[in-house]
Amino acid sequence: MAKVEGEFLKAQRTEGDFETPSFLPRKPIPDIGKQKIDGERFHSQEFMDREWEMIWTRTWNIGCHVTELEEPGDFRVHSLGKESLLFVRGADDVVRGFFNICQHRGNILCQVREGMVNHFKCPFHGWEWNLDGSLKQVMHPHLFPQFKDGVPDGDLDLPVLKVELWGGWVWFNMDPDAGPLREFLGEAGAHLETYEHEKFNLIDYKSFEWQGNWKHAHDAFNESYHFEALHPEFLDFAEGFDVPIELLGVHSRMLNFNHTVSEILEDRESMTPIREKMLGLPEGYQGSAKDVHLAVVAHKRSIQDESHIPYKRMNDEQLAHQYHYTFFPGTTITTTPEMSIVFRYRPHETDPNYCYYDFLITRHDPPGEPRPDFEYRLYRHAELPSYVDAFEGTFDPVLANVLQQDGTNMPTMQQGTASRGFKGMILGEQEVRIRNFHQTIDRYLRGDFPLHGDR
Repeated sequence: MAKVEGEFLKAQRTEGDFETPSFLPRKPIPDIGKQKIDGERFHSQEFMDREWEMIWTRTWNIGCHVTELEEPGDFRVHSLGKESLLFVRGADDVVRGFFNICQHRGNILCQVREGMVNHFKCPFHGWEWNLDGSLKQVMHPHLFPQFKDGVPDGDLDLPVLKVELWGGWVWFNMDPDAGPLREFLGEAGAHLETYEHEKFNLIDYKSFEWQGNWKHAHDAFNESYHFEALHPEFLDFAEGFDVPIELLGVHSRMLNFNHTVSEILEDRESMTPIREKMLGLPEGYQGSAKDVHLAVVAHKRSIQDESHIPYKRMNDEQLAHQYHYTFFPGTTITTTPEMSIVFRYRPHETDPNYCYYDFLITRHDPPGEPRPDFEYRLYRHAELPSYVDAFEGTFDPVLANVLQQDGTNMPTMQQGTASRGFKGMILGEQEVRIRNFHQTIDRYLRGDFPLHGDR
């Protein structure tokens, strides 16, 4: 048990039948084996192709945020692997998803990322589709002997994606026989509903092409064991050492302790400049640095009847600490009551040695607050920016630098796991989420598809 965990348990706790179960006292980390994880899965083209057919085309993933489709005609284009996907709000106010492919000659239909239209028109030959995906017009149909008896109704409509809205996000599945999203999210999805993420605004969105397999990106953000070595500055305002972890079927969660000082540091009492900046001190706080999280809980409880944030629905842990959930295969939602971030891990179109990492920031603004403007950018590997500059104004520079540290590991992880000298990953208890993830991949590749997230 981490020291901060014991300190939290000893403090006065709010009693109540909260919807999201607490981590504390923690459950034992399950023993799901000790086998090494091979390096070939990060490099093999065959493995990548099997993942595409057996995982990515059969699972639920996030396409865009609902606030990006606010008005009828608003659309967004999203890429996953080799597919271009189109999401649009129809004239009937229904959000739909389609394969973004012209049914005439296979051209990419909508060739800009976002906009507002009353119909879609292919720039090659001018065929048009309505917002509901139905064919609107064939250019000069009399030139096609196939249409001598009229253009067939429905045959040339845009191929649909299964689409559902949850947590403020538009989720999609390429499998027409996929079960309901809520069933797939399972217990993990129910836990997050207390945050009311559907009321959050999207305030920034950046993508990074990393020189590493998508699974390396996933693994980097699903354990905190690396904080001490890679992010030593984190230890002054968070605890990444020996955190509570739970496996929830094919999904998982962990608790990162915020507003405190790591037990690894000898001095947990003093208020240093970085602690004053990053600990989120309640007004007038005079206690030790390590105990700020207790004061944060007390402060939020004191304002829960006046706040637009649903503190009343949340247990004490949620008020102060970071709840970190990962949904198989490629979505992590890490959240506090005030801000939530989605990490989205996407495979490259063709090359297992590259991937895309998306960083989407949402915030629980007061009702009626204008939605902020931001500029989306995709940074290619050869032009990776200073992450501080990339998120200027929306993400604290200290945290942006931490994110950059994670990104720098991608090329060296990709190189190292391909070496003849690499004998396989040795995973400890604090990396059990990674083991569960890779075991789930193997399960899908065997054709054993869980019906929902709890199996």
